[in-house]
Amino acid sequence: MNVRARAGVVTVAAAAVVAVLAGCSDSGDTPDVPTIAPQTPIAAPVVEAGAPAGQVVPMPDAGGALAYCSSTEQVAVLSADGRSVQFRPTAALSTPTRTVGLSDKASGFGTFANGVLQVLIPHALLRVNSATGDVVRTDLPGTPLSAVLTSQGQTLVGNDLGQIAVVGADGGIEKTISGLVRVDALAEHNGQVVALDRAQSSVTQVDIGGDDLGVALRSGDGATNLTVDHFGRFLTTDTKGGEFLAFSGDPLVNKFRYPVAFGPYAVGYDDTHNLAWVATTGDNKVTAYELASGTPVQTRQFTTVGQADSMVVDPDSGTVYLLSARGEGLQVIDPDQQ
Repeated sequence: MNVRARAGVVTVAAAAVVAVLAGCSDSGDTPDVPTIAPQTPIAAPVVEAGAPAGQVVPMPDAGGALAYCSSTEQVAVLSADGRSVQFRPTAALSTPTRTVGLSDKASGFGTFANGVLQVLIPHALLRVNSATGDVVRTDLPGTPLSAVLTSQGQTLVGNDLGQIAVVGADGGIEKTISGLVRVDALAEHNGQVVALDRAQSSVTQVDIGGDDLGVALRSGDGATNLTVDHFGRFLTTDTKGGEFLAFSGDPLVNKFRYPVAFGPYAVGYDDTHNLAWVATTGDNKVTAYELASGTPVQTRQFTTVGQADSMVVDPDSGTVYLLSARGEGLQVIDPDQQ
């Protein structure tokens, strides 16, 4: 019997506000607040639940991170050792068009747009051009954990010091906003910016213009990942507590908390079919939910490659891409397949 179908749904109008301290560029102090050990993905079972759905492209040396570029229709794949990036067109995924070596071990990716990929390495953000292989470096404090290219053309980079650096189009740092413990994920929609802090299991509004932090809300007991859909709903996974959550509005409010078993981790949204996708590593599944009713309704579920820690969704076709962190390849799922 499906655990998700049996579980009850908890819908709330708001959640408890997390006490965080807001600071500006000259502070850099970590707030004195209760913290938890940042949650990591639940280990996938050794015994598979069945053959992975869709197409699986062998990539034994990949598994570090995954990104998708709509304008060039290609994916970027980080090697398992974090030392190189492969660019692969979605029409011919089996062969990379370009491989770019990195100056240091990367921890992940930011936005991949207009053929340029943001790569996070210690003390710097790299912008890698997929067409030429050229790399532009911006030196930054701390270890970058997240990055996002905003609709205003700025790049926001979150680090392990709880700071958000605002980087202009020229690569220069315009300002730094402090006050979080860590900035593990960033998302932006029409100028509204939200940061996820795994150490506080919280989501926090960020006022870029005012150099300050806004409302902060708990996101379960062990939040890990964040995305935003075209309606402006910020969607998070609580891996430790087993929940899928949504936040929206200004100020931010919690719209629902939905129980999801087996360690929800990667999260994405299909703007074409209006489906939220959540990958659960504890059972090697990925599940699609409709959110039109205000609470998630499961519509599809597929078996994934083992340890699918990374997921991206093509917003135009709805195709779901999942990358195995243990070398089992890149999986491609058509959302309309049975």
